[in-house]
Amino acid sequence: MQKFFPEGVLLNTAANRRLTQTAGALAEAAMEQAVVEARAVLCDSEHNLHVELPCMEGIIPREEGAEGILEGTTRDIALISRVSKPVSFLITGFDYTPDGKRRAICSRRAAQEKCRHEYLASLKP
Repeated sequence: MQKFFPEGVLLNTAANRRLTQTAGALAEAAMEQAVVEARAVLCDSEHNLHVELPCMEGIIPREEGAEGILEGTTRDIALISRVSKPVSFLITGFDYTPDGKRRAICSRRAAQEKCRHEYLASLKP
């Protein structure tokens, strides 16, 4: 079972650096459904978060930015306020930017759901 930490704790760990260093390592993280971290560097006009990965650009689409965004129970400020801060996410796939560079598609919502199902649900008051 994976351990879950507040956002920012994993950013500078050896394990996180290893899983984000190369495209192959990111693919491995995707297959393992490993939670990784990177710094959010931009929230664009569509409220997608852009994350800084060592080997390529990463993007967290608006609807994948936090639990409750799609349902309207979480406001977009939960995304905007993450700029310049570390964010935790799962790699859900890859695509290409308009200029032809490879890009990782990421989901912060999936990492939050994984934490809720695998950790929070097991806690007893």
